[in-house]
Amino acid sequence: MTTQLITRADLSIPAENFELLAALVSKLGGRLEAKAGDVITVDAMPESERPGRMLKGLRLRAEMTQKELAEAIGVPQSHVSEYEKHKRRIPEGKAKDLAKLLKSVPSNFLPKQ
Repeated sequence: MTTQLITRADLSIPAENFELLAALVSKLGGRLEAKAGDVITVDAMPESERPGRMLKGLRLRAEMTQKELAEAIGVPQSHVSEYEKHKRRIPEGKAKDLAKLLKSVPSNFLPKQ
């Protein structure tokens, strides 16, 4: 299996998701550049925020509302909101449900050990 390195990409995302994208790019070792060529510096995401941010990003990618996601995994919508805002830890069983639903892996929704 070969791996290719993508050195440039043009993306259009809603402004409210820029911080999430910037954190992901930074976490993956990349960088973002503004149109004028200015480098945007992004601090590393605190580990405590990673599960909630991953959940929100993957939920948005799946074009699901918090309510739809909550119904799909059997929790109140308020729990999904609290997961995304880092106010409630995602239980291991729900992490497995989320991974299956959002085509991901459970470790994306759990704190690193």
